[in-house]
Amino acid sequence: MLRLLAALALLLTPIAATAAPVHQLRIYELNPAKTEVFHTRFRDQATRIMARHGFRILAMWDAKGEAGPQFVYLLEWPDEAAMKAGWASFMADKEWSDIKAATRERHGAIMGGIDEKILHPTPYSPALTSR
Repeated sequence: MLRLLAALALLLTPIAATAAPVHQLRIYELNPAKTEVFHTRFRDQATRIMARHGFRILAMWDAKGEAGPQFVYLLEWPDEAAMKAGWASFMADKEWSDIKAATRERHGAIMGGIDEKILHPTPYSPALTSR
């Protein structure tokens, strides 16, 4: 019986580990004089196009970094493969490329660097234990 339970535990562990979604935290450094331009573009255009490519945005925040204003958002993906595919298709989207080019032409640089973290839950994370 113990061997059967141990075998079941081994079989179920990879399933539980892969069932957890991957979260992606992105932090954009914003040009202080152009934060409204950034927010308008992100709200009215980027989120619509991202949805078309499978993005699931959970939350968005304004933040203050050492260098100035930041925009922070949290995405949820089924797995890393879906995340990579979603970003590749979004970045190849002609409408998005055209919007970025038009924004740059009209307003110049509206943001600086991007910091990104891929978040995997720990085995004891409340996100897993509360399921």
